[in-house]
Amino acid sequence: MTDLVTVAVWNIEADGGRNGEHRDLALDVLTEFEPDIFLQQEAKFSRDRGSERLHAAENRLGLRGFLSAPNPHADADIATAVYLRPTMFDVVEARPRAKPWWLHPCHVVARLGACPVPLNLLSLHMCCFDANQRLTEACWTAMHAGGVTLAAGDTNSYPHNPERLALPDWAAVTDRAHMVHRTFLDADGHRHSDTRPDAALTDAGYLDLARYAADHLGQPEALNATAGQRKLDQGGPQRIDRAYGTGGLASALHSVEVVDNDDTREASDHSLLILRFYQVRLERVLTPPLAAAHTAEALR
Repeated sequence: MTDLVTVAVWNIEADGGRNGEHRDLALDVLTEFEPDIFLQQEAKFSRDRGSERLHAAENRLGLRGFLSAPNPHADADIATAVYLRPTMFDVVEARPRAKPWWLHPCHVVARLGACPVPLNLLSLHMCCFDANQRLTEACWTAMHAGGVTLAAGDTNSYPHNPERLALPDWAAVTDRAHMVHRTFLDADGHRHSDTRPDAALTDAGYLDLARYAADHLGQPEALNATAGQRKLDQGGPQRIDRAYGTGGLASALHSVEVVDNDDTREASDHSLLILRFYQVRLERVLTPPLAAAHTAEALR
């Protein structure tokens, strides 16, 4: 689709495996969609052997890749990554981000063609075990709400507003450690599903692009589950992988697709998100003074 800009967002479990046993399959899946932007989570082996897996992905996808800053303080250096089509985007800056994240985000600032307004791209993997840490990470992400930003990845938390997927019934969840990881305590000591990162981001001006596609583009399937299909002991399927946009990105949105099939399930425990944007509309968003007008339009 030459008139569309395609974005892939995928937590590839263990970066395709320690020995790369699922890496080729994951790249096969991605190649089918010909992404212009790929935001990856769990790029945990992509720094090894001279970034061998990063370069292999660059070659297969025809993209230029960037990894998050090394993280020697976490239990494992589970990187995030941003890949861009070099014939479409000029990289302005690839910023090493660390504090206050448990797993460092990858933040790349790029320009689409001759558009003067830069696009912030953030590949995020929020903390898996601490709700308060996730809220802090969401508040950090809120600092970039003032620009044109696409922030996407594994939030390890839930949508704040009700959706057709019910939140887990924690009394019935047998993995009690997971229950603790995915809930927070209120002032009275009661546990609640952790929806606070989503609430913080939307309060800051981000739009959940899948929710926008469902509510405004007639695409209810955009709200399909993205993880948990094989983990019934943890509450079952949930939409924890999400993409957020600011600065009028929603006004350029064409579609949001959750790719959940035999191949994605073999390659990872997360589904693949595919977002498509009208290139002409995206160029308008990234060209002032239209950028401000499109921001107001998307927030109506």
